[in-house]
Amino acid sequence: MDAFRRVISDADVWIQDHYWVVVISVLLALGSGTALLLQWRWAEVTDFARQIAPVLTIVSIIASALLSVLAWFRRRRHKRLATQAAANSHGGSGG
Repeated sequence: MDAFRRVISDADVWIQDHYWVVVISVLLALGSGTALLLQWRWAEVTDFARQIAPVLTIVSIIASALLSVLAWFRRRRHKRLATQAAANSHGGSGG
């Protein structure tokens, strides 16, 4: 399990250091795949899109709301930790 965590941690650090390469690669792969799919199966793709569009709209609204709530909690946590760190640094240096 530690080896798995190490690999995940190393991958995380690599992605953080090379995020532009990762973003561009993912966008190129998605764009190429979409172009090929639309070229070969245009009618099927558009029919499927009409069927799934309402579902994806609802899912995206829910996902956006959840991400907003998570960001709000993250900001509150960072603020709380900064306040605690400031209190600890002021309290410990008053001697």
